[in-house]
Amino acid sequence: MNRTFPSLLLAAAVLTGCSGFLDPLPNGKYTEENLPDYPNLIKGYVYKAYDLLSHSYYAAEFMGMDAATDDAVYRSSTAALRLFATGSATPSSNPFQTLWERDYEGIYYANLFLKDNIGTDTRYLVDKDSDLRLRTALKGDAFALRAWYTYELLKLFGGRSTSGELLGVPLMTEPAALSDMDAASLVRASYDDCARQILADCDSALRYLPRANRDFAVADIQQNTAVLGGVRYGMFDQIAVKTLQAMAYLMWASPAFNPLGDRSRYDAAARLCKEVMDYKTGEEAAVSRFKPLEAFQWSNCNTPEAIWISEMATGTGYETGLYPSGFGGSASIVPSQDLVDAFPAANGYPVTDVRSGYDPAQPYVGRDPRFYSTIYYNGASVRPSAAVAPVYTFNTTVGGADGPGGMATSPTGYYVKKFLNPRWNAFAESKESTQRAIFFMRWTHLCLMFAEAANQMVGPLDADTYGLSARDALAYLRGRTTQDGLQGLGRQGDPYLDECARGGTAAFDALVRNEWRIETCFEGRRYFDLRRWGAPIDGPVHGARITAAGTDLGHVVETRSFPSPWQPLHYIEIRKAPGLFQNEGWETWQ
Repeated sequence: MNRTFPSLLLAAAVLTGCSGFLDPLPNGKYTEENLPDYPNLIKGYVYKAYDLLSHSYYAAEFMGMDAATDDAVYRSSTAALRLFATGSATPSSNPFQTLWERDYEGIYYANLFLKDNIGTDTRYLVDKDSDLRLRTALKGDAFALRAWYTYELLKLFGGRSTSGELLGVPLMTEPAALSDMDAASLVRASYDDCARQILADCDSALRYLPRANRDFAVADIQQNTAVLGGVRYGMFDQIAVKTLQAMAYLMWASPAFNPLGDRSRYDAAARLCKEVMDYKTGEEAAVSRFKPLEAFQWSNCNTPEAIWISEMATGTGYETGLYPSGFGGSASIVPSQDLVDAFPAANGYPVTDVRSGYDPAQPYVGRDPRFYSTIYYNGASVRPSAAVAPVYTFNTTVGGADGPGGMATSPTGYYVKKFLNPRWNAFAESKESTQRAIFFMRWTHLCLMFAEAANQMVGPLDADTYGLSARDALAYLRGRTTQDGLQGLGRQGDPYLDECARGGTAAFDALVRNEWRIETCFEGRRYFDLRRWGAPIDGPVHGARITAAGTDLGHVVETRSFPSPWQPLHYIEIRKAPGLFQNEGWETWQ
């Protein structure tokens, strides 16, 4: 399964760039009448929509978005997202405009394939049975991709008008590029209508997609593995679409977007998550041997934990971007003290709880094992393995090689470890590359979504309604072995987890939110989680200052300052199409 989605060379005519949606073919012209004569072009609409997806967490929309929260900081003072997060953004420096354009381009290609059934009326393969299966799956892909890109737009730009109306984004179900549309007809749909469109497209995708992109899930192995099964790894299947539906329901159920408190949305999210969890631990685990408490390795793109991943890419950009200058990097994005404080002690209690045994004088001793797999701190080492001597040890003291104020060093005193290849060595003559992908959906997300939704519906301890309790869903994550091989929390009991579960819905929800923060840090989720929960997004971001006189863990590095909890639509788009309306708080950007 170690492959990307089918070769984009099959559709080179449309994949030569990210714009010029229907440029003429080099060997002639085509029109709507003779378009069916170019089957690879038509099939390429779907592959182009996949090709637009990001494939690196080391990007503004993922790791960079955490630097717009209290979890991380951009080192560069001129980074667009840092300016945005500190209240210095201007209409000409909107960091989200490219995502608006990218997502609508993805929708455009999906709509091209679906328009007048051209995608399913075109013959691609000689073998009739294989051709039918391919056409059917591609139609499912088109619906799923339209749902995904609409979900991303709603997550990014959904908000509220100055009159209090919840607004979504313009819905596109016909192939029209934004630049070609009549500006007067471009209006924002309601938030609810956008959510319903996502769910409807998912329902359509489920009718056409295979159950799972695994060879064992193909009924007739010899006949179908050329177009179904592992050959589609990295593309949508029914399991991924159901997970997307759960994501959409959970976002729609959240306090910021659910003013009437419709509980059925939480119920739908929980049931969909449990259905996918049952598949992962049942039908798929029988073949993949997936075990929920085993370690998750970021460098294993074929991990059984994966549900849907991006195109795979190999390189060393994470290491050169995140390590300090002393170890061959530029320390572009660094963790905050606030994130460090979110990790509990080794016994599972928060560091603010006296029962944790936390000692501020030795803040990195006796912490949650996930902390040691996620963040580099003063005295931490880069080790290829436990049996090998360190190749680099961090000195983040003030004046130290990796301390605040140095050349390409962290202003917070911390560095990202998550995602990084421990065998990469800046001092080696030949530097090892790593294959990586974005895990858009994985087992971790299922556990967190289920825990949040089930807790809201039936509380933390009810295991009968859905066949699993919210408490036990979190236990999967807290008890899991880390990628460094450290034993997880709770193998001999997790008293704090049990205490929160006995405390009821509110107490358990606070724990769920913290687990979201820990488990998905640097994945670009926290900013959007805080917004959907209606939680504060303003405030100071802290770092550590370690000197001979002591350790100051309350040092303010910068302050988050947003005009509004909603993201702004691009100034130029508003000027061109006044019917879009700007989100509350950004009235000067129109």
